[in-house]
Amino acid sequence: MRMYHFVTDWSFRAPCSKVWDAIMDVEAYPTWWPSFKKARIRGADKSSAVGVFIDATVGGALGDLNFTLEVSEVDLHKKLLLKSSGDLRGAGMWVFEHSEDETRVKFYWDVATTSWIMNFIGLFAKPLLTRSHDSVMASGYKVLKSRIEG
Repeated sequence: MRMYHFVTDWSFRAPCSKVWDAIMDVEAYPTWWPSFKKARIRGADKSSAVGVFIDATVGGALGDLNFTLEVSEVDLHKKLLLKSSGDLRGAGMWVFEHSEDETRVKFYWDVATTSWIMNFIGLFAKPLLTRSHDSVMASGYKVLKSRIEG
């Protein structure tokens, strides 16, 4: 498996509760986040509660990645921890910091690719895969920022 460590830093001129609600509305991602092809919460509980599973598909530079996220910890308006399995195995963490007029959000994504083809490609093209991740996150930020601040 090929390991990747990403840190994404977003900033919004909006209350933390508004930013939190938008990011926690995972099933809406495919309607506004260009790279998200699927984000479906399993079961009737559509919240981001501990134990909830989310099946996701994200398109990247080298094709689709299918993975399942499990919510492992929630600290309302502060932190959300996720475990990932499938094409991406590892963990993610959303961290929210807010002041009077700004909310900063950091996303830490520590994952390994599990498919032999992605691992092979990663031997030669890790910078391409890193740029692909950065592009996915930047496209989501651009749209979300306009939705939240617009």
